[in-house]
Amino acid sequence: MPKCMLCSSKAAVKIPYLGGHLCSTHFSQYFERRFLQTLERFGMVREGEKVAVAVSGGKDSLTLLYLFSKYRRVLGVELVAVAIDEGIGGYRERKLMAARRYAGEWGVELVIKSFKEAFGFTLDEAVEALMRGGLRYKPCTVCGVLRRYLLNRAALELGADKLATAHNMDDEAQAFLMNMVQASFRALSREGPVSGRVHEKLVPRIKPLYFAPEREVAAYALIQGIESPPVECPYIAYSTRHIIRRWLNRVELGDRSVKYRVLALKELLRGALGGGVEEFKTCKVCGMPSSGDVCKACSLVAYVRPLLTTLFNE
Repeated sequence: MPKCMLCSSKAAVKIPYLGGHLCSTHFSQYFERRFLQTLERFGMVREGEKVAVAVSGGKDSLTLLYLFSKYRRVLGVELVAVAIDEGIGGYRERKLMAARRYAGEWGVELVIKSFKEAFGFTLDEAVEALMRGGLRYKPCTVCGVLRRYLLNRAALELGADKLATAHNMDDEAQAFLMNMVQASFRALSREGPVSGRVHEKLVPRIKPLYFAPEREVAAYALIQGIESPPVECPYIAYSTRHIIRRWLNRVELGDRSVKYRVLALKELLRGALGGGVEEFKTCKVCGMPSSGDVCKACSLVAYVRPLLTTLFNE
């Protein structure tokens, strides 16, 4: 039976890059220390700031909310949780139940914004319409753009100084490979652990779990008793990220350090590409930040609504 390399107690988690195992107590301390050190290293939060934590109801975002709730007094920050209800039947409502439960237990206000309220349609409705239109945009594209838009708008309305997301090391490695495959160097250059305020209506984003492997986030959540409903988004089959994730996990079986090297390469290239500073305009339709005259959210909504009108009139 493996033993903790610090106290010889029963091991709970194997840490390959440390060359040994840790018990649940020492692993939790190690995980939390890395969270706090990441915040400090990148100056992610300052005392007196208000942090909006993006919560999906999955293990990663619930873990991030737990960590912020545990250390909010130490950090001197005000906390609020923001969840987005895309309208994915059989999936999102179960995840939101977990978000409500834990936010209540940890004494954090939870604000929920919905696609239906903001855009007039659910993701399920949008996907049905897109199917009729030849699926010009994948479900994950529509969902990702509109989710990011609503998260930023909610954080702005709540007066948040920072918007914290639960992207872990695996997420970042996958995003890097996706951007490389798509030759999206602009996206590559701007996706780091922290973003600056490049527009008055764009709340800076922080990623405190940037250096935490997904399996360690899962292990920490299990040790802390944080449970997320075991349901998967029905649209994952359309996701390019899902393909890359499965491939990268297979490679990792024979090379435990591959994700660390991918992340290291990403950081080196980000530095060479200039650190990710991008000028933003103001969308002529909604007044929110945009890389062009009209933001991606407004463009997608303008594309989807006529398809929905046709669908509902049939």
